[in-house]
Amino acid sequence: MKRRFSATLELVRLDRPVGWVLLFLPSGWALLLARPGEVPWKWVAVFLAGAFLTRSAGCVVNDIFDRKLDREVTRTKSRPLADGRLSVVWALGVFLFLTLLSASLLTFFSAKAILVAVAGYGSAVVYPLMKRFFPLPQLFMGIPFGATAPFMAWVQLTGHFSFPGIEIALAGLFWATAYDLIYAVADLPDDRKAGIRSGAVTFGSSLWMVFLFFSALAALLLWEAGRSLPQSGWLLLSIGLFFSAVLWQSLRMRKGLSGEEPLRLFRSHAVLGGLILAGFWSSSPILV
Repeated sequence: MKRRFSATLELVRLDRPVGWVLLFLPSGWALLLARPGEVPWKWVAVFLAGAFLTRSAGCVVNDIFDRKLDREVTRTKSRPLADGRLSVVWALGVFLFLTLLSASLLTFFSAKAILVAVAGYGSAVVYPLMKRFFPLPQLFMGIPFGATAPFMAWVQLTGHFSFPGIEIALAGLFWATAYDLIYAVADLPDDRKAGIRSGAVTFGSSLWMVFLFFSALAALLLWEAGRSLPQSGWLLLSIGLFFSAVLWQSLRMRKGLSGEEPLRLFRSHAVLGGLILAGFWSSSPILV
């Protein structure tokens, strides 16, 4: 039983918090943009819980679909489903449990926000299948992991679907696409052998330009969404620092990443997303 419990914690990536941090950050941007001058702490707590639960559920369903493919990839062959430490039935039970916990959070939300949540959760379940045929699955992954939470936050706090909310959601989508392209580089040789589709496989030596393109789109949308804030110069500064960092990362990708470097650059996006969060925070007169 102790072995199964330990493997379950590994299944939900409890030891790798960067995933749920990356999922939460765009919702933080939207919360600060929707209510300039205040921090809606209740919603910060709800979206933190939601980020942890939905990311965990997404990891489980991903491993269920990919358990056979994972055996062919060096980095993933020791995952609990790939190496047989957990059964598919057990993993399905964990997924349903996490889904129920996630669904319980919807009691806090309006009908409009719930519609956004259901669409996003559905795309998270379908995402693992996209790696079988879609040449850029990272773009689809950006829907549940980059766009859904900020759009939910915007709709919940403003009560309607409006352009700034769409901009912040698209910024999250394109940012998630960009950082997952770096992540894909770590598995590039094995993905080619296994026939897994990814942006790293599709674009090859041109990947650095695709990464920079999506990063630039995210930066532009963030500025367009937040430029009306009272002290938007701070946001502009944070976006400038963000873009300088991703420009440097793209040049590193052009030269070629090796070893643990793709994963280190991927994890650095938690800091870059936090930098954008600080820009939104500083651009409004917030009382802590």
